[in-house]
Amino acid sequence: MAFCSNRRFAWSAIILVVLTLVFVPVSRKLLFEKHLFSLVDEQATAYVDEGLVRAGVAFATARTFNAVVSVFQESELQLEPGGVGVSLALGAALDPVNDLVERFSWVMLASLTSLGVQKVLIEITPFVSVQIILVLALLSLLAGLWLPENMRHNFLQLGRILLFCALLLRFAVPAMTYLNQQVYTAFLQERQSASIQALGQTASRMEAYKLNGVVDAPEAVQDQAGSAEEQDWWNRTKSMLNQTFDQGKQLLDVREKLEAIQTAALGMIDRIVDLIVVFVLSTIALPLLFLWGIFRLGKLVVDRGLSLL
Repeated sequence: MAFCSNRRFAWSAIILVVLTLVFVPVSRKLLFEKHLFSLVDEQATAYVDEGLVRAGVAFATARTFNAVVSVFQESELQLEPGGVGVSLALGAALDPVNDLVERFSWVMLASLTSLGVQKVLIEITPFVSVQIILVLALLSLLAGLWLPENMRHNFLQLGRILLFCALLLRFAVPAMTYLNQQVYTAFLQERQSASIQALGQTASRMEAYKLNGVVDAPEAVQDQAGSAEEQDWWNRTKSMLNQTFDQGKQLLDVREKLEAIQTAALGMIDRIVDLIVVFVLSTIALPLLFLWGIFRLGKLVVDRGLSLL
């Protein structure tokens, strides 16, 4: 009996010392916010910040590509070879690409939101785990040491569960970010880099087509038609033949450029899908999966013998 009483006093003293250390800001900062704890939090924050930068770059690149596609969609070229009017829509076949980029914008919004939530969790879990759950665990253990026998077991068990939950919550989010970063580096990083590079290059090529006069061709046609009216019959006939030839050549050239533009843009569908897959996995699916696995492991430990702690 004396041994049990001495052990109860010893455990009570330890618990009271830990509670004091938790409540005093200076000691709490030295014990729970330095060394391993700060290193874990800083590394987790760095991983999330890298994810935010990657998401921002991908989103900006996709929006630039979408802006170039929109210019061609809203443009129209009027040609009149041989007096026959021809209208070419610059981007009528680009609707699927444009729609997909719009959907990608929603994915990126969800990804950025997820990364922002992860960053906030890294900041608040130390407070919740140490100053709330750990304190409740210690108080439950202290009450379990001194309450009557019929109530002791419940409080001791509750204290053990809360103690384990404090430890689990403190490191769950950093562990999740670490695991997610390793999977991204091993399987997703190369795919994302290649897709962003391809999008940027395609946007630049399409922009070059626009700057080379595909969109502005009608003005030259109208100027030639207006100047031909002032020439004599022979010169008008000759000018009309030359104009027809030039416009026919221009029509073929524009058609080739449009086909190149459409081929390049439609070829980006796979790249955009790759980016959607990368960001859904790396910012939403995998973090949730890892958190679920960590807490399932914690529940397994609780169910299998937390009384050993």
